[in-house]
Amino acid sequence: MVNIIEKPELGALVSPQSNQYIPIHKWYPYKHGYSRGLAVHLARTFELPSGAWVLDPFCGGGTTLLTCKELGMNAVGFDILPFSVFLSNVKTATYDDVDIMRQYDTLQEVEIGNLNHRARLPDIPLVKKAFTADVEKALLALKSRIDLIPSCEARRLFQLGFLSILESVSNTTKAGGFLRLVKRQVPTGAVDQLFFNKVNSMLKDIRELKKSDENKKTSITAKIGDARKLPTRRKFDAVITSPPYPNRHDYTRIYSLEMVFDFVSTNQELKAIRYETIRSHVEARKKYEAPRYKKPAIVNTLVSEMENNGVNNPQVIGMIDGYFEDMYLALSEISRCLKPGGKVGMVVSNVRFAGVNIPVDQILADIGAQTQLVPQEIWALRYRGNSSQQMRDYSRMPSRESVIIWEKSC
Repeated sequence: MVNIIEKPELGALVSPQSNQYIPIHKWYPYKHGYSRGLAVHLARTFELPSGAWVLDPFCGGGTTLLTCKELGMNAVGFDILPFSVFLSNVKTATYDDVDIMRQYDTLQEVEIGNLNHRARLPDIPLVKKAFTADVEKALLALKSRIDLIPSCEARRLFQLGFLSILESVSNTTKAGGFLRLVKRQVPTGAVDQLFFNKVNSMLKDIRELKKSDENKKTSITAKIGDARKLPTRRKFDAVITSPPYPNRHDYTRIYSLEMVFDFVSTNQELKAIRYETIRSHVEARKKYEAPRYKKPAIVNTLVSEMENNGVNNPQVIGMIDGYFEDMYLALSEISRCLKPGGKVGMVVSNVRFAGVNIPVDQILADIGAQTQLVPQEIWALRYRGNSSQQMRDYSRMPSRESVIIWEKSC
């Protein structure tokens, strides 16, 4: 059994909260990730030198990739969500601030008569409720202006600024694993004002970091890719990542507003991505076989306990089974891509269903051992409360959020 080491001093770092105060990291408030500080801590713990190659097979908000760029390391990230790949690449790009300012002036001068007034949002139920008619009209007009920018680099930067304000002008909020409907009063003109304020803040970061960027010669890229079948043959020095937790959070729903602008054009396209994600939520479907996977006995025991207690959604049983099978495939790919002696730091969280605590970190540590990843230790960073329903029915039993450390065997 792998040692569990309590590290409460790192507890605050597992949350992305502090990223909102750090240049570039703060460009988009990606809520399902970890902090720059934790990525730095892992890189230093692994004693990664400048020029090392780091893999993040679940790159999400791009925290690992951007941190590697700051530390002078190379990094490759993959994600199945197109928005995450876009976000990571925009954050890690190197910009010509003079050209960006020139394109910014062009954006402000675009005449309304040049806009594509036929633009419409995809017919997705939640999206139809997300914006008032006036806000939707203003968003589409602004997006049409951004699309006219000739420079791809500047256009992508402005597009991220645009995506970053969507929630604040919508009738939605990202609450836990859901995109919930709320009621907001968004005044006329707020869309343009918020957008230009955001872009000005992004330009300030670019100017402030210009000199440090010029001195770094790194290769940073994010690509569309499934962690269960990574499209790379490169051998990496380390992996710093966090897969989706098996907590029923569906990122295709949570980030559906962002996805409908440029990344999907129909509800069917969005569903297709949803079905292909890691089985961390009940709508994901089995995609790959795993003939060499040996399911840990504890998984069957926990599933039986959940069935005996009665889960509020019977699909959760299959989700838990499928999650660990999918993660075996992801860990197999991580192992394949690691150099002998390479280290893995993976942020995960235990979960609780029907009063049954599922030690995700310990189970994954053992599964990793099936793939030549030798478990070194588990860092217990913090303990999180359960849902109000779980606490009402089964009393309070906090779930551990942790980092699993592996080393690739020689």
